[in-house]
Amino acid sequence: MKQIKKPVIFLLGPTAAGKTDWAINWQNQFKFIEIISVDSVMVYKECNIGSAKPSDEVLEKYPHHLINHVSVEHIFSVANFYDTALQLIRNIHLQDKIPLMVGGSMMYFNLLKNGISLLPSSNKKLREKLKQKIVNDGVESLYEDLLKLDPKAAGQIQSKDSQRIIRAIEIISSTGKSIDESMNYSTQKPLSEKYHLIEYGIYPKERGELNQRIEERQDSLIGDKLLNEIESIHHAFNISDEHPAMKAINYRQGLQVINGQIKKSELFERSLYATRQLAKRQCTWMKRWEDLQCFDLGAMDMASDELKKRLNLL
Repeated sequence: MKQIKKPVIFLLGPTAAGKTDWAINWQNQFKFIEIISVDSVMVYKECNIGSAKPSDEVLEKYPHHLINHVSVEHIFSVANFYDTALQLIRNIHLQDKIPLMVGGSMMYFNLLKNGISLLPSSNKKLREKLKQKIVNDGVESLYEDLLKLDPKAAGQIQSKDSQRIIRAIEIISSTGKSIDESMNYSTQKPLSEKYHLIEYGIYPKERGELNQRIEERQDSLIGDKLLNEIESIHHAFNISDEHPAMKAINYRQGLQVINGQIKKSELFERSLYATRQLAKRQCTWMKRWEDLQCFDLGAMDMASDELKKRLNLL
């Protein structure tokens, strides 16, 4: 007898497309739905302004797993996300509920759908040694080491991206293989093999409408509140500028203001441009996504009706 796969709902969309509103609407309609955030910045407790995180009031009424999950004093890696998300999916199914995965981190969605490489965990002793080499000889010296170990991997990493350089050397040192070899020989099974994926996307038919939404929202995401948030994070945790949260849009531009690299008057336009470019990349991901059923920005009711039909057939 064929075993029926349990459902997992994906809701993908570019920034400012209204994903949170759709998720809340669906949770109101379908009480058995639990929301899991697929966002690489909202996962951090201290990143509130620049991440466009839902308000505390909204999160209290409509809890989102993996929002405010860790502090910025820790780095929540792709592997951390993958493992935690899988455990959440299992737990939600055990409660006879359905996980709704909502967000714009397309790489995270892609890894969930297609599987993730089982790469070695962080080697603290080696990592400290590599960091010390950066302090003594500069990140360029470490990049030269990577270039000798794995020229192909080095060609895909910026020469000053210390975090990725360290991780690449860590993997090569632990496995004795190139990055490509490690990725090919150690892959987790795709989510689609175990679960029934219901994949929806909010995709703007008119890009101008999305750009308008982005611009209208941008005022609330940047300015003194963002700069104060960044300074507060650095004061409390003394994290590196290479921390993933600080490299995210809005935080990266805010940090450039604080470090004197750009003027405060440039912050709005710089962050607006970066956000529009992000939205463009997200839409490109969605165009290539297999089995994704897309709806326009204002088509929430149509999507809700479609979801209801799909769920009734399970």
